[in-house]
Amino acid sequence: MIKFYLPNWVKNIHQKPLNIKQYSEAEIEDLKQKLSKFSSEKPLVSVVIPAWNEEVGILHTLHSLVNTDTKYEVELLIIDNNSTDGTANLLKSLGVTTFLETKQGVGHARTCGLHKAKGKYILTGDSDTFYPVGWITAMVDGMLKDEHVYCVHGSYSFLPSYSTPRWQYAFYEVLSSFIIKRKEKKQPFLNTFGFNCGFIRQKGIDINGYNIETQRTFRGAAGVVEQNATEDGMMALRLQQAGGKIKAIDEKAARVWTSDRRIQLDGGLKNALIMRVRKYLFKR
Repeated sequence: MIKFYLPNWVKNIHQKPLNIKQYSEAEIEDLKQKLSKFSSEKPLVSVVIPAWNEEVGILHTLHSLVNTDTKYEVELLIIDNNSTDGTANLLKSLGVTTFLETKQGVGHARTCGLHKAKGKYILTGDSDTFYPVGWITAMVDGMLKDEHVYCVHGSYSFLPSYSTPRWQYAFYEVLSSFIIKRKEKKQPFLNTFGFNCGFIRQKGIDINGYNIETQRTFRGAAGVVEQNATEDGMMALRLQQAGGKIKAIDEKAARVWTSDRRIQLDGGLKNALIMRVRKYLFKR
């Protein structure tokens, strides 16, 4: 269900400082201790998140993940894609398992995570996104319950910014839901975004799913409305072509909250909506 306001759990995280320098030593130690639960030697699930210059930002994502409630053994991997700020030092200070990928591009970072992960299932996230307590369980169960499901994806809502209040994004999401449902029937891979999807790791390796000709940058390109599948969509498409199903997880626990910087890259909410309506509802 699309909300016109921030849920309490999102609001609580949103109010926390983004800069580690604003935390006390006790608060840092507490976060580090909570993150240690994602250090399983034999994980069923690997949560893989690429990061580029996220020293101020990724803390909110980590705060959301430490609230996770799941029965599954989980590891958390952050792939540092040549950050030039303090991202690497921040992650090191919190004891987060981190790998450096020197090839620039989201696909290269996700490929690194694909091969470094130990879990049977990979869940992919982003460093500007909040994850509900039941996210891991909901996504993994979608694959465990049906062996023919190779890939899953959840839904999303946008976090409000200084320029766009939450209620406006809610209207946008309601209108976008019609486009999403339309794509789900014939092109579900276009609904598969890296900040909220998952797949069977070995299947992803077998098809070399993230290997695309043009690698996307972390901030993306303005004015591009999924004209082709990105590295995440290509992974999903290739998994489908390999005989697997792509499943949408409609549970409340599979709705993540992500930053609006994708919308701002398109010139704001109005421009982003016009672009998508023209492409999907008035396509000849």
